[in-house]
Amino acid sequence: MTAPAMAGTVSGTATFRERIALPPDAVFEVVIEDYARADAPATVIGRQRIAPAGQPPFRFSIPYKDSDVTPRGRYTLRATLRHQGRLLFSSDTITPVLSGQKQPVELLLKQVGFGALPASWQGDIPGAGGAIRWHVDLAADGTYQLRQIFLNRPQPNAFDDIGRWRLEPGTGRLVLRGGREAPVFLQPLDAGAALRKLDLEGAPISSAQNDRLKRLPQPAPIDPRLQLTGMFTYMADAASIRLCATSQRLPVAMEGDFLALQRAYLQARPSDKPGQPLLVGLQGLITQRPSMEEGQPPRRTLVVEKFGTINPGQGCPKPARAQKRSGRGQPRRQLVAPLRGTTWKLLALGGETVVPRQPPGRAIELQLSAENLRLAGSGGCNRLMGGFSLEGETIRFFQLASTRMACSPEVMAIEQRYTEALALVRRWSIDKRSLMLQDASGKTLLLLQAGE
Repeated sequence: MTAPAMAGTVSGTATFRERIALPPDAVFEVVIEDYARADAPATVIGRQRIAPAGQPPFRFSIPYKDSDVTPRGRYTLRATLRHQGRLLFSSDTITPVLSGQKQPVELLLKQVGFGALPASWQGDIPGAGGAIRWHVDLAADGTYQLRQIFLNRPQPNAFDDIGRWRLEPGTGRLVLRGGREAPVFLQPLDAGAALRKLDLEGAPISSAQNDRLKRLPQPAPIDPRLQLTGMFTYMADAASIRLCATSQRLPVAMEGDFLALQRAYLQARPSDKPGQPLLVGLQGLITQRPSMEEGQPPRRTLVVEKFGTINPGQGCPKPARAQKRSGRGQPRRQLVAPLRGTTWKLLALGGETVVPRQPPGRAIELQLSAENLRLAGSGGCNRLMGGFSLEGETIRFFQLASTRMACSPEVMAIEQRYTEALALVRRWSIDKRSLMLQDASGKTLLLLQAGE
């Protein structure tokens, strides 16, 4: 006759010192582990999961089988608090159990990563042209907002970005991926009390100057103003957009340049598909506006400041972790096209869509060399050449020259406008595979798209 399996329990409480409220869907988990073998992973012999966790203290009672407990075993408790898979708190000391210790057990959890969200960090980081004030907002839904203010430059000297963040497993680095050519790397320090700015490769910057952004006492989200792309829809007097950079869906305010966007959408939308989402590009402001629903608080809303382009039949680029190869051995196109070394084709000039021309007219293109500070391209008739200077998000084109071919008056007029716009460019930004070139006031002069 088989003896019945005997069972026991380990009971106790877990808490943390920080005076913060957990998200309503946070999850608490505590396990009994045997870590007797130093050369092997710990073995779990008991577990309890509380979802939702509620607020501390967390009371637990973990069942285990007596048959799993051996004299050679070394047993300890490990507890975690997670929100949507992200680790918020964890026990960081060895708490022995099952070897005569008294119960109930008391666990103190320590904050990891950067703690509860939303939160904001700010600091002045030295740059090539002087100090740059960095402001970073992180939200619990995995989105971020970033503003850089170049303190030694005249206005407009603030440049914004939005996108998605993630904590890298292993390194714990915070990676921001948005409309920039390259990701931004930051290292959380002191349980999120500070973020350390890392270099473009994600390594610490070797310098005696400040490289820290300090956490603000309260979240202080910016209202980003930037060039955006997204899937826009309008139906039953309600407008919304799903932003390509963050996948957020925002209501669109019926102010600013909304009517131009609305007219373009209604003309391009299939007549048999009301409400069909279409890809649009625009200059916009993300800010608080009263909710359209009565009794609801204000919500983040997109204000269209300047409508740019509409692209029926296209969608947001699909996210990709890295450049992969296709079945034929050729590399697939990158998620974010690099500024230099890419052939950029003109889509819009001064907010007006430029229709690609058939031969004998040339495509209007721009290429910035990756090896030197030289540019090449075409204005639609003549070949262009010249130089450029590049510092962060500022760019200037100079010594522009061209061949002297003659084309139709229409082509020559567009080419002249194109070269005049290039001379006024002072800032660049990339949203996936779209390049925006703007003047000193932040007005978008040229919108280009990476070629295949």
